[in-house]
Formats: sequence, C-alpha cells, structure tokens
Amino acid sequence: MKKRYEGVYFLSDSLKAEAVDVARENVRTDIKKVGGAILSEKPVERRPFARPIRKQQAAYYWEIIFELDADKVVALKHRHKLDANVFRVMIVSPRKVAKVDPKKVLPEQKQAVNA
Repeated sequence: MKKRYEGVYFLSDSLKAEAVDVARENVRTDIKKVGGAILSEKPVERRPFARPIRKQQAAYYWEIIFELDADKVVALKHRHKLDANVFRVMIVSPRKVAKVDPKKVLPEQKQAVNA
C-alpha cells in the first residue's frame, strides 16, 4: 500500500544552476525507480546554515511530496546516499493534525495555552 511522504533535500552548495536541475531530476528518477509517484514539489532555494556542516556554509533546499510503498523507503534512502550531489535527506510521513473541540478543553489546558 502506498503512503504519502515528504522529502526534504539539501543539495550540495558547490553545484552550478544547471547541475542543481540535474541533481533534482536524478532524485525524481530514483523515486520513480523504486515505484514512487511524485505529487508536488516546491522550488529550490539556497539557504545558509546556522553553523558549518561538513565544511559547507549553505546548501540548496528542496521539498518534494511523493507516494511510495512503506517497504521501499529504506531502498530510496540508500540510493540517495550514493548520490554525491545530495548533501542531506530527511524523509518523513506527514502527520494528521487532530482538530480540538473548544468545548472539550479542560480548564488547566486553557491556562497552559494562555500562559
């Protein structure tokens, strides 16, 4: 059964603009090779780090939402580790946010929110 995932990718800062597009296409291809389907993605943006990570000061930040079988996530992460242009990867399954009925909130919870 396919499950929805959100992937956050940090692509190497040493890449040129054309190479960033090639790296993104490689990631998309990897997702499709393991049986995934891309649902949406956000544009790439360059973000500086708060502190250097492996001697890099910044990276290209990219978010993509895709569907994939749960047992294929490990294989996908392994494929990304082999790609030198992918600096860091975080793949998570988005949580569903529960709606809270204001009538059912306890008085002590209201005080904690107002504090």
